[in-house]
Amino acid sequence: MIRFSLKKIWWEVGNWGFLLPHFLFFLLFIVIPLLANVVMSTYNWSLLGQKVFIGLENFIRIWNDDRFWLAVKNTVIFAIISVPLTIIVGLIIALILNQKVYGKLWLLVAFVSPTFFGSVGILTTWKWIYASYPSGLANYYLNKVGILKEAISWFETPTRAWMCIIITTVWWIVGFSVLLYLGALQRIPPEQYEAAKVDGANSWKCFWHITLPWMRNVLLFDVVRQVLLAFGLFDQVYFFTGGGPAGTTRTMVYYLYLVGFTRQELGRAAAISWYIFAIVLIFGLIQLTMITRTIKSAEE
Repeated sequence: MIRFSLKKIWWEVGNWGFLLPHFLFFLLFIVIPLLANVVMSTYNWSLLGQKVFIGLENFIRIWNDDRFWLAVKNTVIFAIISVPLTIIVGLIIALILNQKVYGKLWLLVAFVSPTFFGSVGILTTWKWIYASYPSGLANYYLNKVGILKEAISWFETPTRAWMCIIITTVWWIVGFSVLLYLGALQRIPPEQYEAAKVDGANSWKCFWHITLPWMRNVLLFDVVRQVLLAFGLFDQVYFFTGGGPAGTTRTMVYYLYLVGFTRQELGRAAAISWYIFAIVLIFGLIQLTMITRTIKSAEE
């Protein structure tokens, strides 16, 4: 009994020994920063100034801050436009690559590779493309083919600025969606399509009644992923517009950056981060409910 107890104790010690490094990282980089953020949000705190306890005043100020809610509105609109567009473009590319096309491997590399590049290289290149004539490629070639009569500033108006941000974002991140969709398409049994064609189904009916049902779970997963990416939009705004013109491209994360790092209002920035967490959590719960109902209805 003593030997058995000692062996059991050593077994438990070994198990906890394996878990201890992960637990310490979880404690140091998640639990403690979260607690510190809660404390920080109750202070009027700048990097060089003195900390003053103000309770929930930071949360009240943000609730009444029109600039923050404009950033929320901008972020939601960006998500509503960019997420469906990315999914549609990714699905079209995946359907094309799933066929026998010439240069299939090179096309796959061309569409997927930007996903694995860093933001600095990607956005610097696109900023050069959107630059004013004659250095900007977009203005140069659109002028050559006669679409534009004179060079335009792509970030001068909110509509054009958001168009540039959305185009760049879709081009940048669609590759991962293509990989997901291509993998899902290759798991569909060919017999499904053969039987449907025997019954007289056309390509659209095959896509609607066979392809989409088989890809349902992958599509739902990608929707959740895309929404989370959309709510974290920062790099494109920082590189292209700086939140302009007149704050019309300012997003939640970019507004957090302005308050926390530019204005150095750390307490207020901490409170903003909790608002962002709450908004993302609400959207996440809505998506989870919709996904659960979709899966249940499919099983029934």
